[in-house]
Amino acid sequence: MNFDLRKLLVLFAAMTALLVGGCGGDDGDSGGDDGGDPLSEEDYANEINDVLTTFGEESITLGGELAASTSPEELRSGVGDLSGLTQSAVDDLNGIEPPEEATEAHETLTSALEGYLEDIETLADAVESDDPTAAQDAALEFQESAVDVQADLAEAVTQLEEAGIEPPTE
Repeated sequence: MNFDLRKLLVLFAAMTALLVGGCGGDDGDSGGDDGGDPLSEEDYANEINDVLTTFGEESITLGGELAASTSPEELRSGVGDLSGLTQSAVDDLNGIEPPEEATEAHETLTSALEGYLEDIETLADAVESDDPTAAQDAALEFQESAVDVQADLAEAVTQLEEAGIEPPTE
């Protein structure tokens, strides 16, 4: 089990770094407006930057912890933590009312993280099964999904730029 587990952890840590590599800036409160009036372009850019920065930084930390895992229990716990972190990011994004010109980009961004959350949950189920082959297969599928999510995030950045909104910094 350790050989397969170690490969899974290394693969997962590398994939997490790939996914969040484009998220940067300064950390802060996600603070959406919970469905009120749309934010200004500047406030919107700051809000999503805060959410994605927190998500990115914490994902990288979790990826490192996962890579250092030495047992299936630690792996399960780490994947669960990543699921919770991703759910928080999705909830924070859903609490932000974008300006009209950013609606499409916001939907792309939110959908990308919702898809990532589904992929994490699939991986968590495979890890919970205590079947090293199933977990390794799920990790490989998760890696492919992460590339797709990264493409979706890049598309959201392009949509933000086209809307005249400064996207999150790298």
